[in-house]
Amino acid sequence: MHVNFYATLRPLAGGKTVEFDLPPGATARDLLEAVGARFPAIGELLWTAPGELGDYIKVFVNGREIRHLQLLETPVPPGAEVDIFPPAAGG
Repeated sequence: MHVNFYATLRPLAGGKTVEFDLPPGATARDLLEAVGARFPAIGELLWTAPGELGDYIKVFVNGREIRHLQLLETPVPPGAEVDIFPPAAGG
């Protein structure tokens, strides 16, 4: 699956898009754990506590935010397009 990283996460991942190969039946939690294992600096930003996704991290699976789906239990099918955004502020 293609995982796209944005803003401050991009240099930590070494580029915009990184490929991950997860087994069928993988969830957003599985993917985010794989991201943290491959890129520990990103993993530190994703979680506020073990198993708790940070409030300001935005994760989209095929264009839909996981908070509006099944959160960390959202299925991530093979070939899915995943976007991960860091906290952002502006004014």
